[in-house]
Amino acid sequence: MKNKALTVPFVLWAAIFVVVPLLMILWYGVTVEETIPYTEIVLDDGSVIYELEDGSHTSEKPYEKRARVSLSNFKRMLEPTYLKLLLRSLKIAVITTLICLLLGYPVALILTGRDFKRPALWLMLLILPMWMNFLLRTYSWLSILENSGILNGLIASLREAIPALDEWLLARGVRRRIVFLYNENAVILGMVYNYLSFMIMPIYTVIEKTDRSLLEAAADLGANPVQRFLRVTLPYSLPGVLEGVTMVFVPAVTTFVISQLMGGGKVPLIGDIIQNQFGKSSDWHFGSTLSLLVMVVVLAFMGALNRIDKEEAAQKEVRIL
Repeated sequence: MKNKALTVPFVLWAAIFVVVPLLMILWYGVTVEETIPYTEIVLDDGSVIYELEDGSHTSEKPYEKRARVSLSNFKRMLEPTYLKLLLRSLKIAVITTLICLLLGYPVALILTGRDFKRPALWLMLLILPMWMNFLLRTYSWLSILENSGILNGLIASLREAIPALDEWLLARGVRRRIVFLYNENAVILGMVYNYLSFMIMPIYTVIEKTDRSLLEAAADLGANPVQRFLRVTLPYSLPGVLEGVTMVFVPAVTTFVISQLMGGGKVPLIGDIIQNQFGKSSDWHFGSTLSLLVMVVVLAFMGALNRIDKEEAAQKEVRIL
């Protein structure tokens, strides 16, 4: 009974901040807002009154709105415009996740190497940018990549110092001011920078906890470094990889700040549309419907990863036996 009592605060917190918001999104998603219907009646003296559904009359034009259950938002959601934005969001999220994995896995391997000195210090340096404000980190890339930014300034200095380089670049259509921002590549760069540590940390944690005697046993049995990696390190690090993939993919597919800043509004994603529905358009109903769509996609993705994890765990047990 004492242990159950300790769970009460968590249950209340989950109910208030998880269950209730989800129910609200579900309710808004399956409803539309409409003005209460009325009939305009012109009297003999020229005045106008309004008859409501219940037969009552009022001299003021009704502006009150009500929610009605409807699937019209789901039909609207399937329009090519929104499906195209969803596919673009998924594409950019997948590319971001793959780049983070290709960069993060080797870093995690290096940090867990026996000959690597002071891994804790380097790990702290990797995490340090995460202690700064998210917007501040993104704005810093704007100052680096903008047309009059640091990177273009360095390239311009090199081209002035080396005329042959300038001629070579001009011959290949590279202008003196290179446009780095406001395209998909800039958005992907911003996502990789902001989410890379989310990939490194879980992989590093899993590899660090792997029993090194397994590698020693594999070496004693004649396995070379590549075989030891493929048969021991990679399978045992898969839970960390799947966790890192989830931690990168989920925020990448729903982000809107990075796409707005580094995309300059030219690379809208599904997150931008949802944010706009809750903000400028004030259409919470359609915004909730789009949120439900993204939620289903994310849950399907996480379910697939969970299935892969279970299958790999079963295969790992077979290998051990």
